[in-house]
Amino acid sequence: MNIKMMNQGIHFQDKNKYSLRYVKLLGILLAAFSLLIFAIVLWPRQTDNKQISLGQTFDQGNNQFQFAGIDTDKQSAAMYFYVTKNTIDPLAPLTTVIVTKKTHSGNDFHTQLKQIADDYYVVKLKKSAISNGRLFVKLGSGKDLSGVTSAIDFVLLDLRHPTKVTSLTEGVYLKNYLKILRSNTTNRVASLEKKLVQYNHDLQILKTSLARQKDTANLQVGKQKRATEQRMTQTETNIQDKKQDISDTQSAIKVAQNNLQSYEKRYQHYAHH
Repeated sequence: MNIKMMNQGIHFQDKNKYSLRYVKLLGILLAAFSLLIFAIVLWPRQTDNKQISLGQTFDQGNNQFQFAGIDTDKQSAAMYFYVTKNTIDPLAPLTTVIVTKKTHSGNDFHTQLKQIADDYYVVKLKKSAISNGRLFVKLGSGKDLSGVTSAIDFVLLDLRHPTKVTSLTEGVYLKNYLKILRSNTTNRVASLEKKLVQYNHDLQILKTSLARQKDTANLQVGKQKRATEQRMTQTETNIQDKKQDISDTQSAIKVAQNNLQSYEKRYQHYAHH
């Protein structure tokens, strides 16, 4: 009887020991799961801000901007923004908020936003503001910015390599505007020339295919010949379309090259003043 009770006691203790192990294991699993949820849900919110370098574009609302440069003189810094997709309403003009941390409680710096052209803006602030080499920036109308609550709504600009100038003047702003127009047009010419090479390559392939189809049709009769002739008709249409693509691209290259020459002359004018 006593032995039986002792065995039952030992069994009960073992059972409690195993139950305690399961509870500990469950606790560890729950803790690990909680950390995983934190990493998935919360951590990306702190690292969502992709760093934008000079020349790169970024979206803000329905607009798209290109970070077009940063200049500094002895006291101030000027950040340049070129609008590549422009839906800005003149009755709801562009404004900006600039902060240094990943929380928002208003502008961290006094800024001056100036519109230089319909598609070009300058944000001026103290030189000391860019000392850390990066800032969180938000561009939009006053209504757009009224709901800004965290740096998730901002873009992170790389400001580590400013260009030093004697003084931030209207001429400097215009010079940088023409510089970005010149650069973008140079890139457009290169892109069009690359397309032209591809179009000419495609045209040669189509011509070779048409010749082969003609040779094939000369060997065929009846239904097969008619099917090949239909393919020939489609190939001839494709050849004409490709020739039109080539003509349009050549014209676009000439226009872009003329624009580039004009931008270069205007840029040199402001570069020497």
